[in-house]
Amino acid sequence: MKTLRKLVVVFGLCFFLAGAFLNSGFFKQKQDEAYAQLKEKYQITTDIVEVQDELEPEVIEEPEATQTENVQKVSEVKTKKEEAKVDNRTTENIIWDFLKNSGYTDIQTAAIIGNLYQESGLKSSSVEHGTGEGIGIAQWSFGRKQQLKNYAASKGVEWTNLNAQLEFLVKELKSSQFYEPYKSTFANPYSINEAVEAYCFGFERPNRAKANLSYREKMAWQAYYRNVDR
Repeated sequence: MKTLRKLVVVFGLCFFLAGAFLNSGFFKQKQDEAYAQLKEKYQITTDIVEVQDELEPEVIEEPEATQTENVQKVSEVKTKKEEAKVDNRTTENIIWDFLKNSGYTDIQTAAIIGNLYQESGLKSSSVEHGTGEGIGIAQWSFGRKQQLKNYAASKGVEWTNLNAQLEFLVKELKSSQFYEPYKSTFANPYSINEAVEAYCFGFERPNRAKANLSYREKMAWQAYYRNVDR
């Protein structure tokens, strides 16, 4: 038992002396000499500690101008995405949204679109077959045709521009171009069919024998169900 205690004491003393030696100036001197030999051998001109500092990733603050440019780029991307969404709408969707935003009810909007399908197939560049007189989605003719062209020119666009035609259409719907008593009926229709007929003969005013009213009604109902819950 005494021998075991002596061994424990001896080992403890050895560890203590070893720690003191490692922390001594002698050991530091030997370590520096070893580093010096390595630097000379491999032609290292920078201290090891400095090299470690250089390896630290450098944080570069982005200039304010660059940050502003990035914000502008993000904004441009968002704008393009929004424009793409608009472009994905059909012509019918665009006309529906425009009329709804102009204050017309679902029934009125559907009735107008149903009539426009008969007039032009919703093509803003449409020109009346044969005579070439009627133009645009509503097939404006004679004095009204020239008024449309003048309105488009005042907006800096061609008469074929859909948005200009829609603006002109709404302008006419609120004017004396919409004949009574159809205008009053269209203002408060009890059905899509009634609204279609009122718009047809109060605004478009085609030859009754060639009005094709059933097709106008059919397309109005289809436009209604395609858009009312969109």
